[in-house]
Amino acid sequence: MVATDETTPNSAESDVPTPQEAARRVARLFPEVYRRYHWAQRAAGADLPVTRRAVGVLQHLSASGPLTVGEQAEHLGLRRNSVSELLTRLEAKGLVARIRDERDERRVLVWLTDAGRDVVSRVGQVLAPDLLGVAMTNLSPTEREIVVRGFELLAAAESSSIAKIPAPKPRPTHDPINRKGTPR
Repeated sequence: MVATDETTPNSAESDVPTPQEAARRVARLFPEVYRRYHWAQRAAGADLPVTRRAVGVLQHLSASGPLTVGEQAEHLGLRRNSVSELLTRLEAKGLVARIRDERDERRVLVWLTDAGRDVVSRVGQVLAPDLLGVAMTNLSPTEREIVVRGFELLAAAESSSIAKIPAPKPRPTHDPINRKGTPR
């Protein structure tokens, strides 16, 4: 059988991946993008607290305002000396500062520094704009437009199509202190 123009696939169309293939390719590439451009990879990232507890303390201070060590410990359900040690480490990194309470000079409060507020603002941020900016300088204006447009399209598709996919059932959480391993 001789192929005619009607049965010959268009080479441009044959290069277009199916939705499933596109999804597999994006899923395969994303971990590398994440590793290269995650905000924790920044040069200053080595100074950031990496423990959940440290980030939790910073987030709590951000939400509550200045607190004493005792108040912070009570709110977090931790021992005062544990919180004090953690705050001392965060203070050494320049993320919190101890200040005198203006209303009661005997009380010492702990509050976020500008660097601490910066950490809290970046906790939910996955990719570092400064690292991405360096990478974008190596792309042509058209390539930059393609990258941005691709992410815009993925973000827009998420809100309209993903809602139709049933969410996975949540797994029971376990209290690490509960030795029996039963759900809370």
